Amino acid sequence: MSFAFSKYHGTGNDFVLLHDFEAEFPLEDADLVQRMCDRHFGIGADGLMVLRPPKKTGTAFHLIYFNANGGVGSLCGNGARCAVSFAKKIGLFKGHALAFDAADGTHEAWIDQEEIRVHMAPTSIPRQEHGGFFIDTGSPHHVRFVDGLATHPVEEEGKSLRYTTYGIAGANINFVERSKEGAWHVRTYERGVEGETLSCGTGVTAVALVLAHLKKVEGHVLVLHTPGGKLKVQWEQEPYGFDRIELMGPAEFVFSGQWK
Repeated sequence: MSFAFSKYHGTGNDFVLLHDFEAEFPLEDADLVQRMCDRHFGIGADGLMVLRPPKKTGTAFHLIYFNANGGVGSLCGNGARCAVSFAKKIGLFKGHALAFDAADGTHEAWIDQEEIRVHMAPTSIPRQEHGGFFIDTGSPHHVRFVDGLATHPVEEEGKSLRYTTYGIAGANINFVERSKEGAWHVRTYERGVEGETLSCGTGVTAVALVLAHLKKVEGHVLVLHTPGGKLKVQWEQEPYGFDRIELMGPAEFVFSGQWK
């Protein structure tokens, strides 16, 4: 059996995408997902996404996300933007706006030239714990402020927090620093990848909302810098938390092929 695939990346966070409306891809085969995502013996990616027929009326597709380790993941912000670009390319919708459904519900998305915006689910107020802040932005995130981010031991400290602090289920660990010029920089250790990625969409969303909660930023839009590039987050603050959250940034096609 073989599968046609495309590879995309969103600010360096890369994904294998499959159009699988015939439901041929074996979702239960974690080993296959691992092999496809392997950077030495496979295609190479931080995750794999399968587009299946929509489960809800008015949506273009149902998005199933797998981490590189083969486990089913929660929402991936950069992955969702890449999936929207992929869906547009293969003709799953027309125009510049659509809705799709994922594990955490229905999401609206828009394509504006090189930028893709994805509407995220509402979230509650961040809670302070374990030397940082915890917030779920479709995936669980720990946000920690550090000095010297460029040389910070993200792999070592991220792994420790991911396992010893948050247990088997784990959380993504984000390290944040403000530059002398006033820009906010983020590095993320991602569960499922079990290492640092060049960018994390739900991670920068988590960071932006923590900064808004702490009143460290003005307004309701923030540009954040990751090793892979810049992402923008927009939100509205409510008494219970945050709503009308949008993640914005590029999604780029890399190559396509056939996996046998």
